[in-house]
Order: sequence, then C-alpha cells, then structure tokens
Amino acid sequence: MSHLLPTIGLLSLLTATPIPARRILPEPVPLEFREILLRGPKAELSAKVRGLAGKRVRMVGFMAHMEEPTAGAFYLVSRPLHCAEDGAGTGDLPLDAMLVIVRSSAGQEIPFYPGQLSVSGVLEVGHQSDAEGRASFFRLVLDRPEDLPKRPAPRPR
Repeated sequence: MSHLLPTIGLLSLLTATPIPARRILPEPVPLEFREILLRGPKAELSAKVRGLAGKRVRMVGFMAHMEEPTAGAFYLVSRPLHCAEDGAGTGDLPLDAMLVIVRSSAGQEIPFYPGQLSVSGVLEVGHQSDAEGRASFFRLVLDRPEDLPKRPAPRPR
C-alpha cells in the first residue's frame, strides 16, 4: 500500500493545479449594412447595433479603394467604392462605413482586395480617432487567429 501514496499525492497535486482553458469565442452575429442606421430625416443608430456593441459580429462587404491606403486597417462598405481623398479626407465614405482594424498588420499597409469580403470581430460604436488621425464611428476589431477554435484535421480516407 505504501507504494501507492506517492502516486496519490501526485494525482491530488495535478488535479489541484488549474489548467488554463482555451478561450472559446461565441459565434458571431450576422450584421448587414442596412441594419446599422435607421433611415429617415436624421440618421440614427439601430437598436440592433446598440445591442451588438462590444460583441462579435460578422459582416460581408467590400474594401473601399482608398487613394492612400490606411496602415493596419481598411474601410468596409456595402458596395464597391473608390475614394478620392484629396481635400475631403474620408468624406466620400458612406455614414455606415466600418473601419476594420487588423491587429496582426498594425502599422502595415493592407493591400486592396477588389472582391467581396466576410469579416468577423468585435464591434465598437462611438466616435474615435486613432494615432494616424483617422476618425471613425463604427469599428470592427478583427478576430486574431489564436482566439479562434482550431478546426480538427481531416480524417484520412
């Protein structure tokens, strides 16, 4: 019996040591551009957007083609759009343009992609200016690969 004591002691030590749990992100809620603002004489935030602030959302749209690409981010819009920024800055962007922040590319230019994109991350709502002077009202902070659940490897056939 005495030979079991070290094993039992080791087992109690192992079970008492907390194992860090992998953070499992909730499924993103689909959000469409037409759901961001209420249409009318005065643009107002929808109840859906107010309720989703700080939560994970998935959006589908197009990267706005900017004359001067933004470092570490890009603007997602509902339809293909080319912005001439001379004089107006980002004034050509629609009110519901989403600044998509790509944390893994901080400080790097994001190359323009002409097709439709699907992005998911945490929705931020409210006026904010970043270090580059970009003002935005809607931001989507992209998920990082390490935060996403790993897909199981396909089984060999």
